Amino acid sequence: MTSILAAALVAAWAAIVVLFLGYSALLGQIRELKSGQPTGGGVSHPELAAPSAVGRTVALVVASGCATCAEVLPAWLTLVPQLADVGHRPVLLSIDNSTGWAEHGAETFMLGSELSAPLLLAYQPALLLFDESGAIVSAEPVGSALGLQEYCAPLLGLVSS
Repeated sequence: MTSILAAALVAAWAAIVVLFLGYSALLGQIRELKSGQPTGGGVSHPELAAPSAVGRTVALVVASGCATCAEVLPAWLTLVPQLADVGHRPVLLSIDNSTGWAEHGAETFMLGSELSAPLLLAYQPALLLFDESGAIVSAEPVGSALGLQEYCAPLLGLVSS
């Protein structure tokens, strides 16, 4: 009987340690999210590097099975020349390698398979900003065409040198 109780006590302490470690990891992730820092994990995407230190690569990440992605695409297509005019590099990125975006009017787009490192996002569409080294500066979920325009408005106010 004593050995059964001892084994149960050891198992209970082991479970407590595992729960504590899991909780610590969860708190670390919450702190990272609250800090507002991008969660790119130090991964760089040189193919998405911004054209200069002033401009950014502005990437709209879309997926073929996403209805909202198809909804925001016309707004994106109107923003592309405006973003380019102020010194940014607009990129439509098909994360699931779908080439069907050409049928919706996108003249140029990049496939997820062309990236040097995987881009792991839990949501599409997303608006990502990359700096001149190809590191993610920010990642925002885009819920509508209006949301896309609101996220791009400050970018259009930037003056390139």
